[in-house]
Amino acid sequence: MTTDAERSRAFTAELNAVLRELNDEQAAAIRDVERLLKNAREIVTAQVAGTPTEFQTWQLAQIRRALDASLAAIGEQLGTRAVAGSMRAFELGAAVLDRPLTAGGIRLAIILPELDLRQLAAIRTFQLDRMKDVAREAAQKAANQIGLSMIGTQTPGEAATAVQSALNVSRTRALTITRTEMGRAFSVAGQERFNQAKPYLPGLKKQWRRSGKIHSRTAHDLADGQIQDTDKPFTVNGVELMFPRDPQGPAKETINCGCVSLPVMESWEVSQPGRLPISDEEIRLDPRKRDLAAALQ
Repeated sequence: MTTDAERSRAFTAELNAVLRELNDEQAAAIRDVERLLKNAREIVTAQVAGTPTEFQTWQLAQIRRALDASLAAIGEQLGTRAVAGSMRAFELGAAVLDRPLTAGGIRLAIILPELDLRQLAAIRTFQLDRMKDVAREAAQKAANQIGLSMIGTQTPGEAATAVQSALNVSRTRALTITRTEMGRAFSVAGQERFNQAKPYLPGLKKQWRRSGKIHSRTAHDLADGQIQDTDKPFTVNGVELMFPRDPQGPAKETINCGCVSLPVMESWEVSQPGRLPISDEEIRLDPRKRDLAAALQ
């Protein structure tokens, strides 16, 4: 017979495996976003270097259209990659409870409903819009600098320096959006899964775990280890947050936060242990199970 200590070890090992997968997915998304942003910098730099002379200022409109089209395409790619990362993070948010429980011998995921995808849809829309904004702003800033160079206010070299500085701001914003929204998708899914599992697992709670980042928020580090009932908020820096990057929380406590909310099993008591619902597929294959399904409701 499996002991609670053995279950806890298996639970913790699988929980750590899920977190490693989340870290790997975030790192991959950041690499891809960085690559796309590098392409954008190369495109803009080429446009600035090719600024026409004062006798060719009529080409400005053509340059602007070409720049807008190139960066709009990159904006689409940025949004698509960021959304893919958040969708995977959302899956891992559910897995942060399901997989450790299964490793501990409780196959609760089989009887829990599918997660509500409306919050994920809102995150996707936000990311797509913000990434397109990043590209549009980069195009506007580059065009402005090209225009200043063309009228003689600054040299092409000065324009290139100004553009690079502006693009660094765009890069920071794009990476912040990617990190924050992937983390938010993970937390949203995890919190919903905790809520779904609560009636079946009286011993289930949640714990705030700090990010471990070098430049982290002191208040978030101080919250490390805080345990709450799954339906109660954490208190972080005097603010109530249901989970890290809670959209209801203030921006100063949520943007670029790398903390996570993890499941904690204070006991392994399970309501209705071992009882699984009879699926529609089972009834289709064996109609005699229809009565059994009705009796178990």
